[in-house]
Amino acid sequence: MQPRRPSHAPPSRRQKGAAVILALLTVTLVAGLAAAAVGDLGVAMDQIIGRHDQAQARQLARGAVDWARNVLAEDARTTQVDHLGEAWAVKVPPTPVEEGEVSGELQDLSGRINLNNLVQADGPNLLELEQFRRLLSLVGIGEAEALNLSAALLDWLDTNDTPRLPGGAESSWYGAQTPARRPANGPLVAVSELTQVRGFSPDLVARLSPFVSTLPVGTASTRVNVNTAPAEVLAAAVAGLTLDAARVLIVQRNRAWFKDVADFSARLPASDVAPDTTTLATTSTYFLATGRARFGVSMVRMEVLLDRSQNWPTIVWQKLL
Repeated sequence: MQPRRPSHAPPSRRQKGAAVILALLTVTLVAGLAAAAVGDLGVAMDQIIGRHDQAQARQLARGAVDWARNVLAEDARTTQVDHLGEAWAVKVPPTPVEEGEVSGELQDLSGRINLNNLVQADGPNLLELEQFRRLLSLVGIGEAEALNLSAALLDWLDTNDTPRLPGGAESSWYGAQTPARRPANGPLVAVSELTQVRGFSPDLVARLSPFVSTLPVGTASTRVNVNTAPAEVLAAAVAGLTLDAARVLIVQRNRAWFKDVADFSARLPASDVAPDTTTLATTSTYFLATGRARFGVSMVRMEVLLDRSQNWPTIVWQKLL
């Protein structure tokens, strides 16, 4: 992977530059998608209108995702710090394309707490487990319930069938439920899967969803990017950092993003707030690309998890909704 060069322009200037780049890319995207959308029209004439429109809408959504991959690849080539003032963070508004429209956005999932990091080969990751418990507290969960919830989640993730106490649950507990089910005993695939875990109500999962991810494990690429993390994630990731203090950091970050983790640490409000830098970063690897498209009578949404650990972002998984 080529080294990423630093960019030191202030956020306002960077944001203006991102808007200009985005405008140019949007024009390119629309031109390319318009050509693609009509390219196979002759072949599709024998199809019913609904099927043809659905196929074209899917093609538009895929084009939006490919555009997102290009944006991320260019960003990786030109900068070494990821923040919310860059072109990738600007949403593409609904843009007319022939008989339809396309829109899209990128979300940095490296700015969230990766739930799959809670378990490692030799047992719980105690540092990240404490971060998760602090996050539970920040969304209104009491200490006792947080202990039960974290035990249940650890049991869902680990490979054994021995429940933790208190609050844990393995196959004996899940098999007695209606309907019966089995714990995954492996990594979560989606945040929505949390609703299958003992104690995680749909309401709680909805409260957690903006702050957590379910990314591949085992590499430094799943560290929390302090330049894109919301205040709740910063407060959970750094022991002793209050939510109010984290919000102040967000205001500071909006004026001047963190150049590196040392810069972030230097701006913490108190000397007794010392982050474990092994879980933090100022770069991002995983992004969720969402492409939305309408063509004729059909509408589709495509979600793709992108891994930017190489020069060209690779697709981890994709869903057509």
